Amino acid sequence: MEAMAKPSRSGHRPFEVLKELMDRDALASSRREPPPPRFPPNLTDEEAFLMEMESVRPLGWSEKPLSLPTPVTLPKRGDDETEALASLSDFVAGRGEIDPFATGEGVEGASSWEGRQYLARLKRGDFSVQGHLDLHGFGREDARPALERFLREAQRLGHSCVRVIHGRGTHSETEPSLMKREVTRWLSSRRLSRTVVAFASARWKDGGSGAVYVLLRYAAGSGARLPPPDAAPRRR
Repeated sequence: MEAMAKPSRSGHRPFEVLKELMDRDALASSRREPPPPRFPPNLTDEEAFLMEMESVRPLGWSEKPLSLPTPVTLPKRGDDETEALASLSDFVAGRGEIDPFATGEGVEGASSWEGRQYLARLKRGDFSVQGHLDLHGFGREDARPALERFLREAQRLGHSCVRVIHGRGTHSETEPSLMKREVTRWLSSRRLSRTVVAFASARWKDGGSGAVYVLLRYAAGSGARLPPPDAAPRRR
């Protein structure tokens, strides 16, 4: 077989060709006449501006008013300390009450999704309290069986809402009431899920954060049912 001849590189000069083209363009540019000046020489800035604006025409005024968007007014955020002092002043004067949930002392819970629908009404105190149990003086070992007996007896009697007083634990400035924690845990337990629908801290006049309202299920076979969560509240 005959060997193929390699192409000669002597005629392949890309960079030299490129340089020739660039030199040719540079020479042509140097021969071009510069563009005429936009303004006559020795003009001041103001005269040059007026000359440039000669072709500008005003749009004129319209009789139709501009339709501007309605400004958004943001509510002013009141001073927290001022609002707290006002609420306290109303409470001392007998014109209001302190919400335990606003102070972070409130507790609530429900045994089911259905029970959570009643929490708002329960916290407002919409249900009439038909009995109460005061756990002051009870130890932990005695308090739980006493609570369970009370709730089941109230359920048997057909009561729908009762109040349990567990205390606020004012003997300690750093620890909340031990009995309050235990009552919250017991009411949330599966053991009482067939008795308790929901519970929430009471209004101030009924003990505030030292007591809870407990909404009860009606006893099986009684035929009674709780009102719908959005029903009109009963007057107390």
